[in-house]
Amino acid sequence: MRLYVLYCCTLLIFTSCAQHNRIDLQQKDHQMSDGQSIKDSDGQSTKDTDLLETNESKIKATDVVALDPMTLVGRYTLISATPTEQQIEPLSVMVTVTMPKLIQTVGDAIRHVLKPSGYRLARLNAQGPEVIQLLGRPLPQIHRKLGPMPLQDILLTLVSPAFRLHTDPVHRLIAYDLKNDYMEEFAP
Repeated sequence: MRLYVLYCCTLLIFTSCAQHNRIDLQQKDHQMSDGQSIKDSDGQSTKDTDLLETNESKIKATDVVALDPMTLVGRYTLISATPTEQQIEPLSVMVTVTMPKLIQTVGDAIRHVLKPSGYRLARLNAQGPEVIQLLGRPLPQIHRKLGPMPLQDILLTLVSPAFRLHTDPVHRLIAYDLKNDYMEEFAP
């Protein structure tokens, strides 16, 4: 019971202090909106066009503060109102992929991994014969579970280090080609 009374008294004191500060600020706002001069904490008379006063600092009405665009989410959380790197570049998003049993070839795996990104594999006739041959190969068992890693790295892992990844962000397409070192080594 004593603890309850102590709690109520403390709560009453804090709410009355907050209410008192609110009344002071409302009176100052009212006085400043009337264009009257008021006295600040130093006892100096100030007009509303000179400065706005808060408990912590004085801010000139002509001062402008440039901040990153921020949005209040919830009561105490501010978030940046700009897109993340992953939203700008979908191939840089971190993913973990487990291939379903339906996926049997490397080409099927690439198409499956690309679905959520909005990108797709370029037409086969736009790719070299080595790439077409690779896309038809069976998917290695070790590639059935990949990640967490960036999507771009998963796309490179699926094809081997012998191939380069090319992206077309305008049409959201990806394509592969054989690196020059491997062309010379495996030329017919």
